[in-house]
Amino acid sequence: MVRKETRKDSLLRLISDIGGEGTREQINAKVPEYWELADEELKIEKGGRKPLYWHHVASVCQPLKDRDHYLENPKRGVWKISEAGKKYLSSIGHRLSPPIQTSPPQITADLPLCKELRESQRNSENPTTFEEVLVKTFRQLGFCAKHIGGRDEPDVLIEDYKTILDAKTTKEGVIGETYVNFNALKRYKEKYDMKYIGVIAPGFSGGNIQDTAAREGIILIETEAICKILQNHTIYPYEASRIIEILFASGKGIIIPKNIPPSTIDQEKLIEIVAKILSDVKLTRKTSFSIRELHTAYLWQRLNYEFDEIEKALKFLSVAPFSVLQKQNDEYSLTGDIESILKKIGLLLQAFNKIGR
Repeated sequence: MVRKETRKDSLLRLISDIGGEGTREQINAKVPEYWELADEELKIEKGGRKPLYWHHVASVCQPLKDRDHYLENPKRGVWKISEAGKKYLSSIGHRLSPPIQTSPPQITADLPLCKELRESQRNSENPTTFEEVLVKTFRQLGFCAKHIGGRDEPDVLIEDYKTILDAKTTKEGVIGETYVNFNALKRYKEKYDMKYIGVIAPGFSGGNIQDTAAREGIILIETEAICKILQNHTIYPYEASRIIEILFASGKGIIIPKNIPPSTIDQEKLIEIVAKILSDVKLTRKTSFSIRELHTAYLWQRLNYEFDEIEKALKFLSVAPFSVLQKQNDEYSLTGDIESILKKIGLLLQAFNKIGR
């Protein structure tokens, strides 16, 4: 008798298939491909933004870590298959996928999804293909995306962020105002109680389409801008909320590739966190600390510093030209006394300022 795969086994297989490690968003986005989900599980939780099955994934992951020791939680929001988990998967006949490259990959124009987006946006004879590729793309980016399509229905819904995506294809060139049914988009927004509407196309003509979109509060998004997000996401994942902010809360009526910022922490915030860490070290005279310890302290202080952002700041202080921290296991420690370190940093900054004059 063939053994029926459990949800636990399917989840381990999923994480293995994406390289043995993934963020919560990456894993949850692919769960519908691995689990048979009831309609109820696909519904958005009351008062929330996530489908109910996300909670079920968490309730499976936690015992896989705490009881079975098949998963590890190396940092906040990340699940990784342990050596015990790899052995278990092998014992049930699953062939392990090779680990994902940990150093930043070289991004080319040939990312599989980018290639699909570019090809399908020109397939006017079968526009559904472009809609389906957009669903795949936004799921890859960590959203709960759903394809609807058909007569008098929106093309794509992103239910967790109350967003409608309207996909427009053209064999060549860009699209004009006659391509977009603005009245229908407004009906869909009301029908599904959505907050944002985005029209995605190879490009947009000037004039009327942009004026009408701006008047109706609809954002025009070039396909290449979505490709840029995918490329950045491959280097360092965006939070889904950050992508929504870039696309729909930037104050721009049309989103093109140059409007897409890097997915890494921005320089101003990096400097802010570095200054905060050094100030606290000087004040408390602590010589060693962990990322988790700092993250907890800053949460209590109501500072909006993400775990990964603090980690990047500590890494920044650990390399040349500063090299004022060294890492051992999960702890960072000072390479000298704090007064000497601050003096060294001050001298370096003076030297840089002279170079810049």
